[in-house]
Amino acid sequence: MKRILLIGPLVALTASCTTLDQSFRLGAATGGLTGAAAAYAGFGGAGRSPTLEEVGLGASIGLGLGLITSYFIHQEVIEDRDETAQQTEIYFGDLPPSPFVIPQPRLKKGGR
Repeated sequence: MKRILLIGPLVALTASCTTLDQSFRLGAATGGLTGAAAAYAGFGGAGRSPTLEEVGLGASIGLGLGLITSYFIHQEVIEDRDETAQQTEIYFGDLPPSPFVIPQPRLKKGGR
């Protein structure tokens, strides 16, 4: 049980998300697992086994904090992307020719 509660948030933190829905899912999963792990570890450190209600309360608090945090982080990422997109304008024609493209000679009709 301890391994699942400790490994779950670490796995969730390695994922990335691009939409607000994905951010909410990641924030909720990470926050819920972290809250449950914190409640379990806190009561375990105090010398008693936590009840399901206490672990559920910790998970609920973590879920709420995870959702709020993921919303604000997602908004910051969107603002950073917009600023970066305005600062670095590059067009396909601006790219140098590729040194790995070898021009092929054109064959004439009927010739070899």
